[in-house]
Amino acid sequence: MGILERQMLLEPEMTGSNTVAMLERGTSARRRTGKPSRPSAKVLLPIFLALVVGLLVLVAALGYLGGMRWFIISTPSMGEAAPVGTLIVTAPVDLADLEVGDIVTFRPPPAPSQVYTHRVEAAAEGGGLHTRGDINGAADPWILHENDIVGEAQSVLPGVGWLIRALPMVLVGSCLLWFLTRLVSDAGQRTAWRILGLSLVVSIPAVVLRPFVGLDVLTTRAQEGGVEVTAVSTGMLPISVEANGGTSTQLVSGEVGTVLVPSLTESGEYHLASSLDLGPAGWAVLAVVCVVPLLWCLVVGLPPVAEEDADTHGATEGTAA
Repeated sequence: MGILERQMLLEPEMTGSNTVAMLERGTSARRRTGKPSRPSAKVLLPIFLALVVGLLVLVAALGYLGGMRWFIISTPSMGEAAPVGTLIVTAPVDLADLEVGDIVTFRPPPAPSQVYTHRVEAAAEGGGLHTRGDINGAADPWILHENDIVGEAQSVLPGVGWLIRALPMVLVGSCLLWFLTRLVSDAGQRTAWRILGLSLVVSIPAVVLRPFVGLDVLTTRAQEGGVEVTAVSTGMLPISVEANGGTSTQLVSGEVGTVLVPSLTESGEYHLASSLDLGPAGWAVLAVVCVVPLLWCLVVGLPPVAEEDADTHGATEGTAA
């Protein structure tokens, strides 16, 4: 009887010790290893983004105080040198320091409220400068003087201007998406909805601004057998331009080309069609960009393994041991 009583007294203590040990194994792996906890990605990512934004603001502020300015090209007059959507960063410059071929930003004397970016073509008699857009048919009808010059182009960044124009729409859409998806309780589904929603948020500026494919007609000239149309590509991606029943040409961003329209419609109109002209590698990259968000949503949206099942499995292994 003495031995049996001692066994009955020891069993509750052993059972309690095993339970505490299993709970500690299932709830905190860091306690077993003794390693200090590390900040999670949810904490580090906002800090990193805040540092990046702060650094960019500081650089922009210092540049502005030093006289630097930035402008976004909105017309195709500079051709391939600075196509539509290019970000131009300028620095102050004296008129006497400018040379033929330099790209300058200025306010034209007839319209000082506007800002142009053209290339210096020649020095004017009696002082001043003549300017001209790379694809324009003639020099600008004015002479620039010292007080007309905003600055000389220091950096020409094609496509960056499109990103700056799209940024407000992306930020507003991302914040709205973030708050709406907080209503989804399941973490996996919430992440999947955010990835899918972010694709939609990014596509809205693409539809509104049309940065990828664009075409502007510069001139039309009637000739024997049809009409010769000169056009320039205003999008970032290469395109193919084809006249209805006529010739076709391939253009990159800012490039000028001509097509021949053999005949006009009864109303005197002509039709041009433009389409993406990507090679096999370009189409493959485009397909990956379109498919990856969907695949990621499917993977992230799969039901996760329940933590209770994992803890039970670990507790069973611990008891068997």
